[in-house]
Amino acid sequence: NGFNLQLGTTGTKKKHSGLPRWSRREICLLSGLVFAAGLCVILGCILVLKYLALEQDAYCLEGCQERKAFTKASRFIATNIDPTIDPCKDFYSFACGGWLRRHAIPEDKLIYGIIAAIGEQNEEKLQRLLLQPVRRPYLA
Repeated sequence: NGFNLQLGTTGTKKKHSGLPRWSRREICLLSGLVFAAGLCVILGCILVLKYLALEQDAYCLEGCQERKAFTKASRFIATNIDPTIDPCKDFYSFACGGWLRRHAIPEDKLIYGIIAAIGEQNEEKLQRLLLQPVRRPYLA
């Protein structure tokens, strides 16, 4: 009979707009790719910031090592003085009284003070440094 009967259409096929239609799988894969790329960028930024912080510590600006040493020394002095004693009457007790209260004389020592304790600490640090394996960063 030659007549095509199509119900529900106007007789002309609608053309899709210029963008292709993406399947659900393609949308999921693209979303995963965008998420992974964003995660890589974030992790990369964190690594760069960590590296810069380590490099900044290694190459301290002029004077910062001295400031760190002075801060450490001032904390040491502040914890070891005894502010209740008049330094004009008994300077040794004023300067070392806090340390003497916190540290007892070891049984194997006849006399013991802050100088002996610092000497022992330095010997322990030196022994640890000497026992560490040598690291040679220049050799590949």
